[in-house]
Order: sequence, then C-alpha cells, then structure tokens
Amino acid sequence: MRLISKPLSHIVKSTLTGALLTHSAMAAEPKDPEQYKQELLTIERRLDAKLKELDEKLKRLEYLEQRESARMTDAAPVAPENAAPIATTPVKVEKIAPVQTAEEKKSDKADAKPKEGFANVSYGKNGFEFRTENDKFSLAIQNRIQARYAIPFDSDPRSLSDLERDDSSFMIRRARTRLRGHAYWPWLQFYLQYDWSQPVLRDLTLTIDKYKWAKLWVGRGKVFYNDERVTSSANQQFVNRSIVNDLFTVDRQQGVQVFGNLFPGAWHDISYYAGVFTGLGVGESSNDDDHMMYSGRLQWNPLGGQMPFSQSDIEYHEEPALNFAVAAATNRSRCTVFATDSNSCRDLPGLAAGQDGQYRINQMMEEVRFKWRGFSMQHEMHWKEVVDTFKSQGDPARKTNMMGGLVQAGYFPHYLFPLIPKNLEFAGRYAFVDPNTGFKNDRQQEASGVVTYFFNGHLNKVNFQVSHLTIGNQSNQRYWLQWDLTF
Repeated sequence: MRLISKPLSHIVKSTLTGALLTHSAMAAEPKDPEQYKQELLTIERRLDAKLKELDEKLKRLEYLEQRESARMTDAAPVAPENAAPIATTPVKVEKIAPVQTAEEKKSDKADAKPKEGFANVSYGKNGFEFRTENDKFSLAIQNRIQARYAIPFDSDPRSLSDLERDDSSFMIRRARTRLRGHAYWPWLQFYLQYDWSQPVLRDLTLTIDKYKWAKLWVGRGKVFYNDERVTSSANQQFVNRSIVNDLFTVDRQQGVQVFGNLFPGAWHDISYYAGVFTGLGVGESSNDDDHMMYSGRLQWNPLGGQMPFSQSDIEYHEEPALNFAVAAATNRSRCTVFATDSNSCRDLPGLAAGQDGQYRINQMMEEVRFKWRGFSMQHEMHWKEVVDTFKSQGDPARKTNMMGGLVQAGYFPHYLFPLIPKNLEFAGRYAFVDPNTGFKNDRQQEASGVVTYFFNGHLNKVNFQVSHLTIGNQSNQRYWLQWDLTF
C-alpha cells in the first residue's frame, strides 16, 4: 500500500476550516467578534498540534512499510524526510472490545463458568481429593504401604510342621491404592481398591447412599458379616487378624447387599445387613451351579449409635459405645473357605478338593464390641458346618463341625498415667480354633500382645506383636514388627 504524497493534515485542516467558516456564515453574528476570533485561533492551534502528531505517525508507518518491502526485495528503505527517529520499542496496541448488550454479557459469564471441570483439590482422611465446583463429581486417591518383619514365620500355623518353620523375612505385606468418590449425585458412591503386592482387584463397588435406613451396594467387596474381617487391615488393633479369620471368614464376594440403620439414637437402635452373592469369592466370573450365597447380620446398638468397623478407641469415646451382633451365612459350591486373590475359592485343611456344588456351608457368628475413654474390647464366637453332599446320609464323614472364637482388649494408659505418651496403646488377644469338633487334641490357640504407637491414628502407626501359638501339645513364638502407612 502506498500513502498519498500530500500530507493528510493539510487535507483534514482544510476540510475542518471550511466547515467552521460555513458554520460561521450560517450562524448569527457573534456579540463579541474579537473573543470569538480568539476561540477559533485556540481551536486551530490545538488542531494543528493533533494533525502534526498524526502526520508524524503516518510518516513512520510509511517508513516501516518501505522497510518491510525492502526486506522482501533486498533494497534499502528510504527514511521519510524530516521524520523523527524510529523507536525500536514495540508499540502497545489496545484491542477495542465490541459493544455487547446486557443479555450477551450475561451469556458470556455463564459460558465462562466451568461446568464439569475440577474446581479444587484438597487432602483429608481419604487422601488427595478432587471435586468439581458443582459437586457432581469427586475422586479421592489414597495409597497404603505395610512393611513387615516376621520371625520365625509369617502365616498362621495349621499343622505341627508349620510350627517348626524357620523362614523369617522382610516383606511388603500390603501395597494398595484406593479410589473413592461420587458421580452425578453425592449419594451415588464408588469405591475401588487394587492390591499391588498380590496383585488383585480387591474391591469395586457402587453404593446408593441416599437414605440412612436403606442403602444398596453392588459389586465386588467384603460381605458385612463379622467385625474382624470387615474392618480394614489398616484399622486393625493388632499387626494382623487372629487365627480365627482364615477358617471362618466369608471374605469378599461378588453380588448385592442392602443395609441400613433403624431408630437411630434410641435404645432400640438397630443396624441390618443382607446380601446375595455368587458364592465363589472374587476369582470367578460365573457360578459353579444354580445355588447362591446368602448372608445376614443384625446389630443392636443399645447405647445409641453404631460404631464404624474400626478397632482401638483412638477417637476417645467420652460416652460408652456398645454393639451386639449376630450373623449367619449359607452357601453351596465347591468352596469351603475363601481368600482374596485369583485363587479365591479354597479348601479347608483335611477336606478333599471340592467339585461344582459339592459342599454346603452353614455358619453363624455372635459378636460384642465396646469402647469407652481409651478402652476397647471385642469378642467373636463362630460356628461352621461343612456338609459334603456327595456322601450318603449315614456317612460319618458327611459333616464337619468347626468352632472358633476370640476376645481382645486394648487401652491407652496415658489416661491413667499422663507421663506415658498419649498415642501409645497396649492390647492383648486370645483366640482359638477347633477345626473338627469330632476329634481331640487338634485345637489351635493364639495368645498375643501388641504395643502400637499411632503417629497419626490408623493412617500412620508402628506395631510390635508377640504371639504364643499352640497346636495340640506343641507351641512356638512368633514376632512381628510392622509399619503401616496410608497417604
């Protein structure tokens, strides 16, 4: 583009001057001609200054245009005559926003607000939490590491040869990641837990938590049966569960559960749990027959309020809390005991490997839990019947009856002796298992003591446990040192 050779200021000045003269001719005779003349001269001087500034800018623009053209053609640009030096600093250009109506501005503000984007990040008891501004979605990410040293062995002994093992070792006993939150509505909750040390998907559930008196749970996870198993291993009072757990647990299953709390706060405060499951644990995607597993738990909270599934009175209950519970479960499958891994369906010691639909399992449990001012106590008693349906009615080996139970208690002595650290707890436990009530001298027993220091409740703690383990007339000691860290 080429600029016109005649200065633009002359053209503009001529045009404006003509307009002023025309206006003067058409207007009435001024009362004070001399004053009117001075006003016109003042206006003309201001106009000259503005037009001069405009001419200078146009000359600079013409020079920049020539320099760009010369760069393209390798020719030297010609500086404009009598032009001021060209500044090398960039010229600030202000964008003029288009005029908007009130309705358009309101629409722009609505569009600018994030609809589904994450608005904030926080850290709490469930780890790092992401939550949308409209609270339609949330996601909490939490990790856990449990490092343990065991001597002379780790797993619970079930035979005399197990008592004689000497395989002391360091181990990462548990390494897990948890994801939890809600989607679309705060009451549509999800939970996922993956174990990297096995590895196995331990939990994947959806829960409709809209009404306290009736909640629906769907997916893969723990059956609400007994406290020792339902309570997370991260929230245990001891390093690990008792010798009762492996033989009587219903463990994790895939299915549906309904649960709720009725008459909260009253003397007849009741919590209930009922579920239907495939009955093969978590390692199978389909049933081995047309029979399902059924379970139920009924809990009475006589002092008002149900306690969460968590051991030790780290919350320090000012008022006593007490729960009584009974539970039952029945199942028919090839399984006689369960564990959470790819080989979830297992066989009890002494029983032959099951075939599809071979064993009918009936079991019951009663439980007491109590917490008050740093003291905690719990008790469980289990009964389990295994029926081999492939054997005749008169065969004495058709039925196997098992008994087991435990009682444990713990206390934070700081509340009696303030010199003792507040986060230090001492606890003791006795547990027994009779794997077959029809035989003698096969009772398995555990007497354990544990010292725990809670750095940050159950999220960060160190345990040291000593156990005296007995099978029949033989016994041995086991020592555990463990650090459990959740973040």
